[in-house]
Amino acid sequence: MRQSRIGRKCRRTARYSGLILAAVAAMILSGCTSSSDEVVTVTSTAGAAGSAPGLGGSQAPTGESDGLSSTVRVSVNPKFGSKDVSPTDPVTLTVFSATIKELKVTADDGTEVTGKVSDDKATWTLAERLAFNTRYTFDGIAVAADGTESPISGSMKTIKPQKTIRASFQIPKGATVGIAAPVIITFALAIEDRAAAQATFTLTTDKGKIKGSWGWLQDEDTQGNGVKQSIVHFRPAAFWPAHTKVHVEAKLAGVNYGNGEWGREDIATDFTIGRGQIVRADVSTHRMVVLVDDHVVKNYPVSYGKDAVIGRNTVSGTHVVTQKFPEYSMCNPEYAYCNVTEKWAVRINNNGEFIHENALTTPFLGKENVSHGCINMGVGDAKEYYDSALYGDPVVVTGTGAPMTERDSIYDWIYSYDDWQTLSAL
Repeated sequence: MRQSRIGRKCRRTARYSGLILAAVAAMILSGCTSSSDEVVTVTSTAGAAGSAPGLGGSQAPTGESDGLSSTVRVSVNPKFGSKDVSPTDPVTLTVFSATIKELKVTADDGTEVTGKVSDDKATWTLAERLAFNTRYTFDGIAVAADGTESPISGSMKTIKPQKTIRASFQIPKGATVGIAAPVIITFALAIEDRAAAQATFTLTTDKGKIKGSWGWLQDEDTQGNGVKQSIVHFRPAAFWPAHTKVHVEAKLAGVNYGNGEWGREDIATDFTIGRGQIVRADVSTHRMVVLVDDHVVKNYPVSYGKDAVIGRNTVSGTHVVTQKFPEYSMCNPEYAYCNVTEKWAVRINNNGEFIHENALTTPFLGKENVSHGCINMGVGDAKEYYDSALYGDPVVVTGTGAPMTERDSIYDWIYSYDDWQTLSAL
């Protein structure tokens, strides 16, 4: 039995229900970041001419100073006085004909930010991201070639965004998932600069580097409230290795998405890939085979969708387990049933396909395909499979004339890996 197509094709609320964390958006932004240098020249004179003035002005040498004067130039990028600096912009301060003796950069709340001075002590480089809407004050000393010390002083302010966008992972921290589970990041709104966002993504495992790629799907109204959201998946080239620990982070705070939209915060998750369970479902055999770590552990008699009736066949392709319900009310007015409660329902597609118990099909199990698209199982068998299933388990259906498409739920595996890579923004 299959749930109605009313919720069958492209109901993304069902697709990610219970899996995607709430995403919130705020306000509109104006302004852009200045990237020009500010160059300040300070003239210092050796001998009787006296000490040099502070940065921002110059003092003409007095008396005989030919060959004895040196000039300290300070280049700052972004320039001092900037009020629209992006938190992710690189910030550098370089002195010429001099070295940096000391330099302290402090936020307006008193927090000191970290930076690195080059080996030749001529350049300071910011070593962390800045915060939104914060003034940063530079206070230091430059030493000229003749030993004269000059102050370094100035400030810049980061942009005050009027719109920031939250993002979230669908796999919660600490979860154990199946070997076909993609990593999904959903943004609260559609974003313009996908490459800027993707450049902040990192994925590591306890088994080393995993071959895989991020792929951006079409923007969709996943919540059904008229607001489109950007969605990106990470999919390994092949199924995940079993028993792998995975860490994923997206350092999105301060990232400029374009269109006046900025990343609100960093996000991260840690999860574990469970045992290597795969369901092989060849509809021509009327059997459903469960393998764990490449060994057959169960071979169930089942009934698939009735191929002779258009719309009732079970679609072919790699489905992914997304939800489980001890009881689920099925409804498909097209085939004259509704409010039919089935037990031990494991959702494998958002088009209404489940693996579930259906005692009425008992005479046909292992012999004939009579369902409305779902994989029907017998009493006892359905509960046993239900207990074994994890979010992210692959259910590979073969032998029907109806292939999975982008209209189905997690359709990542309909692509060859080469084709999947073309969906990357980088």
